[in-house]
Amino acid sequence: MNNINDKTKRRLIVASGLIISVILIVLISAQFKKEPIEDAVLPNKSVETNDIIVGKPVITEKEDEIIVPEIKIPEDETIDNGAIDTGTEQTIQGDVEKPKEPTKEQLTDPTQKPNGEKVETPPEPVAHDKVEKPTETPKNNDVPQGGDTNNGKIYVPGFGWIEDVGEGEGTVAEDMYENGNKIGNMD
Repeated sequence: MNNINDKTKRRLIVASGLIISVILIVLISAQFKKEPIEDAVLPNKSVETNDIIVGKPVITEKEDEIIVPEIKIPEDETIDNGAIDTGTEQTIQGDVEKPKEPTKEQLTDPTQKPNGEKVETPPEPVAHDKVEKPTETPKNNDVPQGGDTNNGKIYVPGFGWIEDVGEGEGTVAEDMYENGNKIGNMD
């Protein structure tokens, strides 16, 4: 058998593979076949019948007679949907009317407002050059302001004096995505 050349070996391998494949397909398809359903064997019908006799029950107690009074229906029928009438009348409101625009005389007249109301005291003009500016409150030197530094510490309102570590720093990691997920192994 050593004299079998490569071409013959390939043919034998392919043929044996095909035979094995056909056998497997037949076995697998046999698993999926449905077994035929056999009709169930019914027992023979028997014609025997038993007569059942039901007797009338004997009532020894006398039942009370039920009397239903006659219901009188009023002749004057009113259709009522269950709502309670409180006697208030409802009316549909008319369209809202826009007030007419004030005239230029009313807008420029200092003795009355644009809606027509009279002004009790006419407005007094104020010279804008003579307006007093509010004085600034003097800074209290005892109370530190936000951002003051002292002995390497910085004052932050609400936190007090904390160590000045400088500005926050951002670093770039070459092995991370923009969302912070690490690239590669996390060993």
